[in-house]
Amino acid sequence: MTGKGMAADSMGFRFARSLRLPAAVVLGAGLLSAAPGSAPAQEASQDLAVEPVTVTATRMTQGRPTSAIPGSVTVITEEEIEEQTRTTSDLGQILSTLVPGMGQSSQNMTNFGQNLRGRDLLVLIDGVPQTAQLRQVDKHLRSIAPEAIERIEVIRGGNATYGFGATGGIVNFITKSGQGVDGDELQTSFGLTGQPEDSDESFGFRLYQGLRGSKGDFDYSVNASARTTGLFHDGDGDVIPPNGFSGQGAGLAQSREFNIQTKMGYQLTPDQRMRLSLNYYDQRQDARYRADRTTGDTATGAPTQAVPGGPPGQNPGTENLNLSLDYTHSDFLGGTLSSQAYYQDYETEFSFTASFLPPGQSGLRSEKTGFRLAHDRPVFGLANAVYGVDISREETAQPILDGRTSIAELDQTSYGPFLQLEVPLGANWMVKGGVRHERIGVDVPTFRSEGLIGDPNTDPGTIRGGELDYDQTVFNAGIIHNLTDRQDVFFGFSQGFSVADVGRVLRTLSDPDVRNGVDGVDISAEAVDPEAQVVNNFELGWRARFSNWRASLTAFMSTSDLGTSFGSPPEVELLRRKERVYGVEATGDWQINPAWRLGGNASWQEGRVDTDGDGDLDSYLPGTRIAPPEANLYTEYSPTERWSARAQVKHVFDRNRFDGPFGSGPLGEGNVSGYTILDLSGEVAAGPGRFRLGIANVTDRKFITPLGQSFNFSNFPGSASVVAGRGRTYTLEYSVTY
Repeated sequence: MTGKGMAADSMGFRFARSLRLPAAVVLGAGLLSAAPGSAPAQEASQDLAVEPVTVTATRMTQGRPTSAIPGSVTVITEEEIEEQTRTTSDLGQILSTLVPGMGQSSQNMTNFGQNLRGRDLLVLIDGVPQTAQLRQVDKHLRSIAPEAIERIEVIRGGNATYGFGATGGIVNFITKSGQGVDGDELQTSFGLTGQPEDSDESFGFRLYQGLRGSKGDFDYSVNASARTTGLFHDGDGDVIPPNGFSGQGAGLAQSREFNIQTKMGYQLTPDQRMRLSLNYYDQRQDARYRADRTTGDTATGAPTQAVPGGPPGQNPGTENLNLSLDYTHSDFLGGTLSSQAYYQDYETEFSFTASFLPPGQSGLRSEKTGFRLAHDRPVFGLANAVYGVDISREETAQPILDGRTSIAELDQTSYGPFLQLEVPLGANWMVKGGVRHERIGVDVPTFRSEGLIGDPNTDPGTIRGGELDYDQTVFNAGIIHNLTDRQDVFFGFSQGFSVADVGRVLRTLSDPDVRNGVDGVDISAEAVDPEAQVVNNFELGWRARFSNWRASLTAFMSTSDLGTSFGSPPEVELLRRKERVYGVEATGDWQINPAWRLGGNASWQEGRVDTDGDGDLDSYLPGTRIAPPEANLYTEYSPTERWSARAQVKHVFDRNRFDGPFGSGPLGEGNVSGYTILDLSGEVAAGPGRFRLGIANVTDRKFITPLGQSFNFSNFPGSASVVAGRGRTYTLEYSVTY
């Protein structure tokens, strides 16, 4: 979406120096206010009753429409991803805009605090788990570029059928393929981005080249993208520190990113197919500014400031390699057999932090191999069953880059057989249920953890290694009732299972009764051996799908006896306490006429926790777990195939649950003040391709990200946590498909 005059004006991105709010508003008004009679209307509007098919939620190999799932599913299409990338390439921001119940992005490399329904989410790429179970570093949403993604399946709520710690839900990035493409299709895109302030410093570019198609029984897809980003500025024009949230990861500002994704499929026989997938992602930051750690106060709204000069230590970043080989047989023993073997090699370096004593910079090394098998078939003509097994092995270590050891290499082996059944009861009822058994073993070596958070005078002692074993059976059940052929109600129950962050427990032990510095401590000690968490998820929902409108309303609740949050600085110990999370989510879309569409989503969630162990939920869960209420609204206008426009508004509401002064108390107990962000975007046909223009934060609103407000670390030296959000940002792109 862009006008030709605007494109000509913006050669070399000079428009970023001179364009200010009035021009942005005039541009948006011009795009959105064209009367339907000003151009021929599109011949047909999108049929909102058409349902996407999803595979992730059910493990059913042949996929199921969302109306056949007793739970909440969001499927984000390739077109929706493309619309959102007009204003941001941050997948965390895209998800928070389109998925109710998803917390807000930190606008940094970390997705710490960006939970789904207040709990951890499992991130997959083509079904391959990205999360390091043994040391959850919360950077797994930054493992792939949006240009490589064909669609995103999001399962909102804990999931017993998938395992791997999916207590809050699943985000599965399905990469692009050449299936269904006739011949060869190429796409080339070049984009520029920047801000009015110091446009030379804020300037960045994006380059994408895609090729996909099919020849006979063979199909293929190759997608390569490269991106650089400049400095980020807030609504006042001040530089946002590139190393905000020190110790939680790195920033996205002043970084470069490269991603290549390939997928090749071959139809062996009419019933058998093989597919090989590769995804390689590399992101590296070379910051020339750093946080002034004496600044930043959420109580007064003053963000952490940046000063010239790069942060200490090595350049942080992430490198992620995924390989997977899939085989399906659609006529195997009366059903469909699907299998996948996969390999992941993940490596990341955090920013330098004063949290280590002495200060330092750590990294994470994780290598994962696994195998998944499922067989989907009818049973006695009365039901459908899918059964199978997941097997994986993960080796994870957290070294400190100066040669010390934070966490020695931990070795985890997991085994999870499962069974799912779906039984129709007449024409209007469907019952589903299943069981999964998890067996997990963790091999812990004997080592000394030298990367501690705590008293520098305390000798860490030696942790004597051994084996940690976890064994749990989890269940799920649900029922769907079709009120009509276009409406249904559902009730679902599902248990999620996760192993506590074993690596962090080992790293942060500082209790003198455990760490005596002489005899060390055995991992079988109660303080060391963390019990696994089982989460019970309940939800009740209604869905409607008509040709010109669709809507949903869902209420949910999850409970656990061993929920996970963090204590007060500087130790920030892992807290395991009884808790309950509950909330409401709503979505809606209305195709007013062939050219004009409205829609959005809204969510509210809350969480309570037992802080004194008496069984009563006496306090609120922190902001690193519970996102503030929010609403996302949009309008689209597309009178012809030659141009379209979109305006979207995000409003984050206040969440004021804590009475103590900011900087005191546990991590995350900072109150959040709400804000409103307006984005405008559009595209127009020009020559052989299309121009796209996006203006994010049109009003140049100054705000502190929800994580920056709730982090509650301002009185802890070296935290740099009061991180502001980006001010007005322009993106211009030209894309051609041939």
